[in-house]
Amino acid sequence: MGALARDPRRRRRPRDAADARDRREPGPAGRQAPPGGDQRRRRGRDRRGRGGRPGRGRDARVRLPLHGDHHAARQGVRRWRSGATGERVSVIVVGFGPAGAAAAVAAHDAGADVVVLEASPAGGGNAPYSGGFLFDLPEDRMVDHLRSLSFDRTPLDVLEAYGRGVHELPTRLPELGIDLTEFTPPPGRFPATFPSWPGFPGGRDVRYTVAAGGEGRRGVRLWQGLEAAVRSREIEVRCSARVDRLMMSEAAVTGVVLADGSSLSGSVVLTCGGFEGDAALADAYLPLGPTYPVGHGYNDGAGLRMAQQAGAALWHMYGFFGWFSVRVPEFAAPFAVDFLAAGHVLLDAEGRRFADETGFEVHDRLRALTTYLPRNANRPALPTWAVFDEPTRLAGPLNGLLGTPNDYTWSADNGAEVERGWIRTGAGVVELAAATGLDAGVLGSSLERYNEHAAAGVDPDFHREPETLVPLELDRLYAVPTWPGVAGTTGGPRHDARAQVLRTDGAVVPGLYAAGAVSLVWGHLIDHGGGLTDALVFGRIAGEQAARG
Repeated sequence: MGALARDPRRRRRPRDAADARDRREPGPAGRQAPPGGDQRRRRGRDRRGRGGRPGRGRDARVRLPLHGDHHAARQGVRRWRSGATGERVSVIVVGFGPAGAAAAVAAHDAGADVVVLEASPAGGGNAPYSGGFLFDLPEDRMVDHLRSLSFDRTPLDVLEAYGRGVHELPTRLPELGIDLTEFTPPPGRFPATFPSWPGFPGGRDVRYTVAAGGEGRRGVRLWQGLEAAVRSREIEVRCSARVDRLMMSEAAVTGVVLADGSSLSGSVVLTCGGFEGDAALADAYLPLGPTYPVGHGYNDGAGLRMAQQAGAALWHMYGFFGWFSVRVPEFAAPFAVDFLAAGHVLLDAEGRRFADETGFEVHDRLRALTTYLPRNANRPALPTWAVFDEPTRLAGPLNGLLGTPNDYTWSADNGAEVERGWIRTGAGVVELAAATGLDAGVLGSSLERYNEHAAAGVDPDFHREPETLVPLELDRLYAVPTWPGVAGTTGGPRHDARAQVLRTDGAVVPGLYAAGAVSLVWGHLIDHGGGLTDALVFGRIAGEQAARG
């Protein structure tokens, strides 16, 4: 695996998310490029996609919009331009999301001199786009629940450390100025069920909390509290400071070298996110065909490559969570899709149903693309199509459960998106087939068969639960082409219960720690709030251990 960092295909990494998408899509000889066109030619449009002339040249490159870009100057964020070679601190935190904030605070409070380096213009990572959930379980059920989720592929002592840390969050977070309040899940199963895995050990005893007070999305409130805790301690945060590689002395990590050539010495905590934004890594490890990041635009596998430079072992590289998502010309990031009513089906690229549309856990829906059965006629091909009726259109916005880096708010009744042409529509099957390019006979057969099963209350094809089998109203239909939108990956450098990165022989890499999405303990499945709790728990552990040196 160490050769990955030296793969000749990596000599020129994509400069931005749009570039990564372009490199991922084959030309005419391969799969057909998805609709949406080259995002780099659209920088001249305003953020609502109206007016303006397409941008030209290098300045037309687009990176996924960042939630804090336009607030960075007002919030006093320091944008790093260059540094003095040879500068030394106790702890270097690479990445300023929840894990990085937790590590920085813990290291500072343990007496360390800390510097945080963030590649993007502002911190937060994926937190602002998340649901902001933190989860907990009774102590006697926690480890059994976690073992079930990870298929026993995460060491027991790591899960035990995680469980202890989760139970401490209700005390530790208020000490940082972040008050928590219990989250009462809404009734029903749209757009997501709570708890995530009720059939697993302790699954029905899962409790959820969120950051109290404030305005906006729950994930934004949590991040604001974490950032405030860092700022109140006057911990130095350098934004627009991309780390290029680790500094090594024999087997130990002794610091980092930044992209501008400057260096910084100290113990290193990697908290710089997953690899969903890197086309080559996603293609190598994720079983979904072409994928597109729906969140933070800088999760490009940088932490994974740095850890491999130090000889790190890897774990959970197959793990991911995400949504079916809609790609549109006006915005670089796809929009994650959730339905607020039952009147919808998922069809493959030829117009055939391929899954139980309502049976997958919300984070796990994309696995429907990997569960093909020989007895069914459908086949793995993209894009898939989400087809729905008028009552479902009016039930609520297709995008909103998962936040988006795009500066756009989806309309409550999806009407604006129909007018934009993002949602195709037709008066009946024949018109919808013409709008989507699907074969009218195949499309009509699929919808009629589904409606027959819905009327009977039994789905022999995919065993969708009876209470969700609602016949579609066929006089006015809608459809969106959907692609795998990955919200996060779980794989990265293996770490122990002290968040120390491990080599392939099980030995510790001195001076190197990892926490958060760069190296999640979640192996196969994940709970609501699992990523954030992992970031906070192992971020704190990593910071404390790094401070001790």
